[in-house]
Amino acid sequence: MKCLIPFLFIFLISSCVSVDYIPNIIKITQKHHAIAVLPPRTTIERKIWMSDDRFNELTLQKQRQLQEQIIRSFTRRMNEGKCFVEVIDLDYTNDIVLPAGYNEGVISPKELCKLLRVDAVLESNVQILEPVSEATAIFFQQATGSTLITNSISLRASLLDTLGNVPIWNLTTMNTGGIGSIKQLMLAKVIRRTTRNTPYNIKKNPYRKLYKSYLENREN
Repeated sequence: MKCLIPFLFIFLISSCVSVDYIPNIIKITQKHHAIAVLPPRTTIERKIWMSDDRFNELTLQKQRQLQEQIIRSFTRRMNEGKCFVEVIDLDYTNDIVLPAGYNEGVISPKELCKLLRVDAVLESNVQILEPVSEATAIFFQQATGSTLITNSISLRASLLDTLGNVPIWNLTTMNTGGIGSIKQLMLAKVIRRTTRNTPYNIKKNPYRKLYKSYLENREN
């Protein structure tokens, strides 16, 4: 695949999702049987009481939790008939990619595909931040009548296959919440958006239309 292949841009404003993919995305992904969800590169809010070791420990814990949630979301969709690709086991994935230096960035996605014996890998970057505390937001609301964001979650994901080191699909989604917002629910929402908008869900537009066109061209 050449790096200069143009991307098609689809903006799903109503669901706070932006997706882009290469023109022949369906032709490529229809040949995929198994993918791996790599450990998300995770950023969490650092509290003043956290030591370096504790902060790193909590970051790695959250990384694994997020990876597990993404895999579960894929599996749920597959069981519902809304996703045709298999996602390999979390422990098997990490036993291979972490010793290979994935977190340190010393191995490429293309190489990981070969090591894991999968057709593609899903990379992601998740930021879980708290712009202001609940107490500050409550005080500000009482003083001004306006609300502030207390929780902010953003997720960027890319799908890379064995053809090269250029993503064949990218997604960006985010969720923000004010006083009383719950991070776990917000995270679940952005993860559902992510798995719902992958090209493995051919029941959802625009992939449904692209899949129909793919079948028609294959028959001609």
